[in-house]
Amino acid sequence: MKIDLPDGRQIDLPLAKLVWIPVAALVFVALITMVYQVDTEEDGVVLRFGRHVETVGPGLHFKLPYPIDQVEKVKTRIVDVQEFGYRSQGGRAHTTRGYEEESSMLTGDLNIVEASWAVQFRREEPEDYLFNVKDVEDTLRDISQSVMREVMGDRASIPILTVGRAEIQDRARELIQNYVDQFEMGLRVNEVNLESVEPPQPVIDAFHDLNRAEQDAQRFFEEASREFEERVPRARGEAERTVLEAEGYQQRRTNVARGEAQRFIDTLEAYEQAPNVTRRRMYLETMEDQLSHMKEIIIIDQDMKSILPHFNLREDQ
Repeated sequence: MKIDLPDGRQIDLPLAKLVWIPVAALVFVALITMVYQVDTEEDGVVLRFGRHVETVGPGLHFKLPYPIDQVEKVKTRIVDVQEFGYRSQGGRAHTTRGYEEESSMLTGDLNIVEASWAVQFRREEPEDYLFNVKDVEDTLRDISQSVMREVMGDRASIPILTVGRAEIQDRARELIQNYVDQFEMGLRVNEVNLESVEPPQPVIDAFHDLNRAEQDAQRFFEEASREFEERVPRARGEAERTVLEAEGYQQRRTNVARGEAQRFIDTLEAYEQAPNVTRRRMYLETMEDQLSHMKEIIIIDQDMKSILPHFNLREDQ
């Protein structure tokens, strides 16, 4: 077989040599397609005539040449983020302009809030990710928006705007994961983060006033709780001390009364045994007790008819 060269010459090649050229090319292509590399953040899913035969990890691998075997690589070791109501613009900067339709939410008390949130997810099962659902990321966006609107619609606006953020995030993550598992999408939802929840712009000033009022109420409650913790134990201690003092006073008065009663009984028994002696002893004890408190003692004869008045001539008066 003759082949024309560009310079006008002709060369004569045997037909057998021409046949080996495409064969060698095919062999070269086959050898190239038999070796493939899987990066550290990926898993490789090997398909043989479109059917899954194995899943391999990072590293250098071999397979049957194309088109017998094909490899689909899935990034299973990185976390991706879907943003709703805003888009990041590098660093911490982001914009919400143009995404009002995503962020506008109707709450359970028929108010509207503007919410921006992010869903962090990882491709955990590469086979399910590739074969069970078409457009997995788009389906996840639809699920996330539907779940967030459902969660917001089950709650009043004030808890959403103030203290209910953590509970909303946990509930939304749980529901999104339930739908993902139900559809066998091969994803793992790591977190749902509410970046911001605010009232619409026309009423934001009134909301800030309400928020400040609630913060003041919370502060007053905390101060009252501290005052309660300080005063109640002290009052309880004083009450306990008063009760103990009253019980001691009761015991003391009871013992004194019992002693007095017992002394009276003993005196009565002594009087019944010797009336004259007991009467005289009682008289002498009483006089001894009374006379000990007197400054002057005047003793007169019992037969005197009257007492002669006289001046007090004592030197110490």
